[in-house]
Amino acid sequence: MLELVKQGNIEYFEAAAWRAYPFLTHAFCTRRGGVSEGAFASLNMSLKEGDNDENIRKNWDMVAATFGISRRNFFQVHQVHGDRILTIDDAESQTFDHQPLNYDAIITNRPGLALCMKTADCVPVLMVDTEKRIVAAVHAGWRGSALNISGKVLRSLSERYGTRPQDVQAAIGPAIGACCYEVDAKVYQAMESHPARDKIFTPLSEAGPGIGMGREMGKWKLNLALANRHQLQELGVPGENIHNADLCTSCANKWFYSHRKEGGITGRLLNFIMLNDNGCHAL
Repeated sequence: MLELVKQGNIEYFEAAAWRAYPFLTHAFCTRRGGVSEGAFASLNMSLKEGDNDENIRKNWDMVAATFGISRRNFFQVHQVHGDRILTIDDAESQTFDHQPLNYDAIITNRPGLALCMKTADCVPVLMVDTEKRIVAAVHAGWRGSALNISGKVLRSLSERYGTRPQDVQAAIGPAIGACCYEVDAKVYQAMESHPARDKIFTPLSEAGPGIGMGREMGKWKLNLALANRHQLQELGVPGENIHNADLCTSCANKWFYSHRKEGGITGRLLNFIMLNDNGCHAL
């Protein structure tokens, strides 16, 4: 279960169960609490969408101050809807001012580095190996989900660090829900190998939700969050270790940016996870 938290002006969601881990800081930020205006109101965290650069920098300063993390320690990548995974387990670091690299997932065992993913309908997935103290942040749209990016991150954790699935906790943040996410045959076919395809797609038809009618019309409702949940469970993560927001970014547009709801002119939400230095909370 994810719960709403407010610190100063910043409002965000966190996995309530993760409060038991003092070595961890994480957040699924809402759009509330920043200085951006208009379509970007108010906590827009992306420079690429057309918002004022100074507003973005003020928003980053506010988030950094709220969580007690240096802005340079927020590690960002250029998300490209693929399945490339960046692993950081050495002294190298990307800073706010450097050109991001093309990845859709990041893994690290390094304390003090906040792994960031930005979303506006896609699924943000945060993971932690609570025994070995390794964290990961994942961006999963339909393309990344079709490529099983969440499952590939889990396999990378196992192969590189010896992570056991039963030691993994995952939090799936706000994303567009099946209630609002209509897709076509291209997406349905791309998810052909998904272990629970019949559960994550609901076919549409004028006459009703019959499978045959849905295929004839070529329209489905897709539950992206559930798709990623099933991929993690398929590899052995216990269901009770996966915490869902169950919040639709399109339905709850006053809380979240939604690319689909807002016709592509909108901001980006910040989602991040970090191992704290010395096993203590950053604040």
